[in-house]
Parts: sequence; C-alpha cells; structure tokens
Amino acid sequence: MRLLACLLFGGVTLSTFAVDRIVEEFGSAPTYPNIASAVAAAVDGDRILVKNRAGDIPWIENITVDKSLQFLSYADNGFFVVQGTYSIVPATGRQVTIIGMRNTAGGIQAASGSAAVRGTRVRVIDSFFVNGGVQLANQNFDVDVVGCTLQNGTVGLFYGNVIGNDIDGSQITDEAISVTPNVGGFPLDTCAIVGNKVKGRVSYEGIFVNTDHQVVHIRNNYVQHGWMGIEVYGGNTSGVQNLIWNNTITAYTGQFTTYGINLANTSSGAIWEIMNNAVTRTWSGENRGINKDSGNFGQINVYFNHVAGMNIAISTGFTFEGNNTTTQPITLNADGTFLNAPGAINGGNPAAPFYDLDLTIGDAGAYGASYTLTNFHPLHTGAARVYMAGHPFNVRQGSTLRVRAVAFDR
Repeated sequence: MRLLACLLFGGVTLSTFAVDRIVEEFGSAPTYPNIASAVAAAVDGDRILVKNRAGDIPWIENITVDKSLQFLSYADNGFFVVQGTYSIVPATGRQVTIIGMRNTAGGIQAASGSAAVRGTRVRVIDSFFVNGGVQLANQNFDVDVVGCTLQNGTVGLFYGNVIGNDIDGSQITDEAISVTPNVGGFPLDTCAIVGNKVKGRVSYEGIFVNTDHQVVHIRNNYVQHGWMGIEVYGGNTSGVQNLIWNNTITAYTGQFTTYGINLANTSSGAIWEIMNNAVTRTWSGENRGINKDSGNFGQINVYFNHVAGMNIAISTGFTFEGNNTTTQPITLNADGTFLNAPGAINGGNPAAPFYDLDLTIGDAGAYGASYTLTNFHPLHTGAARVYMAGHPFNVRQGSTLRVRAVAFDR
C-alpha cells in the first residue's frame, strides 16, 4: 500500500487506533459503498483505500474532508478514479494526504473553517487532474503538490512547495502556479518551486510569487508562457538569498509585451539571485528577457544567463549584471531540451557546485545542474520516489554529509 515517508526528517503522526477503510462497489461489509460513507465513518489517522469501479468508471462524489486522512488506491501502482471536488476543512494539526488520485472533473479546494496559520498540512502526490487543479491559497494551509499532472488546471497556495509537476494552465484564467502568502511570524523556511513543466495562459504568469515570509527557490522549471514566464514580488527581508536558477523560459504566444523573468516591487533588504536561466521565445511580438520593473528595492543580481531573440534582452539597473549572453541562438525541443543553444551548453556558472550530473560544467536552463528536470520527469512511473533532497553543494574532506530527503512509496 502507499505510504508517505520522510527520510531523516519529519513524518506523519497517525492515531494509534487508525484503520484502513476500503471502498468497494457492491462490496460486502465491512467495506463501504462509496467514498463519502468511508469518510463519514473514519477517525483521524485512517486510510481510505479506494477500489475502482468496473471499467474504471469514476466515483462521482463531492467530498468534504474534515479529519486527518490518507486517500490511496487499493491497487498497488495504480490510480483511484474519481470525479468531483474534494474540499478540505482547515483545523490545527489536521493532515490530509492524497496519493494516486485520478480526477476526471474536479480538484482540491479549501472549505470554510479556521486553523492556526499553516496549521493544516495537505499533501497531493502523484495524482492526475484531467480538468481541475489544487487551489488552497489560504493562510490555514501548508501544502505540497508533488509529481502531479494537471491537464487543464492550476496550483494556488500560500505556503508549501510545488515540485515535479506537469501543469497546463493555458486555458485557465489564472497563474499556472501562484504562491502568495500574507501572514508571517513563523521561522523562515523555503518554498521550493522546483522541477515543474508549466504552460501559462496569455495575459497571466506561468509562475507568480509574492512573499516576504519565505525563502523562495524557483529552480529547474520549464515554463511556456504568453505574458510573463516567472514574475516575483517581495522577497524575505532577512538577508537570505532567493534563487531563480536554471529555468528554461519561452514565450510560445503573446498579446502585448511578454517577459521571460520579471521582478517588481521587491522588498528592501531582499536578495534575488537570477542565474543560469535560458530565456527565449517563439512569439514574434515585443519581448523582454530579464526585466527590472518598477518598485524594486534590495539587491537583484543577474549572471550566467542566456537570453535569445528579445527586443530588450536584459534591462539596466540591476545591482550586479555579468557573464550573460544575449547574441547566441536558443531553440528548444518540445520537452524544453535544447535543439540549438551553443552558448547555454556548458554555459552555466562554471563553479563546481553547479556542475551537471555527469560532472561537466553545468548547462544553463532546466536540464542543467543537480536539480535537472530529468530528476522529476517522467511522472507516474509506479515506483517509490525521493521527490526532493536538500544537501550541501560543496562536500569537503572531513565534514559530515547531512542530507534531508522527502519521499513517497506507492
């Protein structure tokens, strides 16, 4: 059965008396005839194991989750197929984990309720949304969206991580990924937006972040957009670097001026590091590569980036700008790998911590360095997976190597 594991850090606290509640169409007691009845009977810490209906016809239900529960497929290495909206009621200490959901029309949303800031922990892992998304942009929730496919949907949250997803929001009137917290007062931690394939809508951002309350790591994403690929506001004021590293960004369409990376209204005291990105376009309108918009304070450093085919490649006024190329071609394959990008191949920061996995000088773009996009794709392999690891980039003789890794086991 599927379990969520955390290596060397954290874990999931479950009730001592938690049980598995099996949902089976036409099943005999003690199974449950639908998901709603299993949820109603459950107590905190139970697992809801869903057997698919004959022919994988979806369980058509809107579910309100008001307990700490895990939702899993009864079949190993498979999806449980549903159709409907799962509304999660916030409560301090509540933990909800969804692994392997295939939702044909519906998504995950916040229900009415209250909790401590970030008091409700939600994990949506290895799931497939045909027409829907994960919208938990609410101060009560701390959310991880990991290894999911959203064919026609978006992800919105205040606190948490978005790692290794394939998100097509090109038909949705919203940012494909948005992280917009509005409450601080807790220890500074990192919001990881890492290893995603993202397609945004015309006049909306592919990735939009507006936060003073977390360290932001936007790394190794392949972003297709029609207005702004990555746009950031704010930035923590504790002097901890916010990273926009190794992203591949292309304007595939447009309406007015498009921007690869846009920084606006950054905070006094914030530090933004823009490094090893590959920015290009196929849209023929007005384009800007890395843009310093209005209202910026703090430090913004722009280096070892490769920008091609833009009317304005890199705007002026950054705190530091160096080692960028703006005259070399960049053309991409459909998956974001380079078809022709001589300046970006081995064109990242040449320092050893940024080498590629084959220990050559790191490439710019989403497939370069140790968080290469190939770590996260393809999705839905039916295997246990470490989906994120934090480790020192410099390993020196005599020091202890400390690694924090987070995983799930199907």
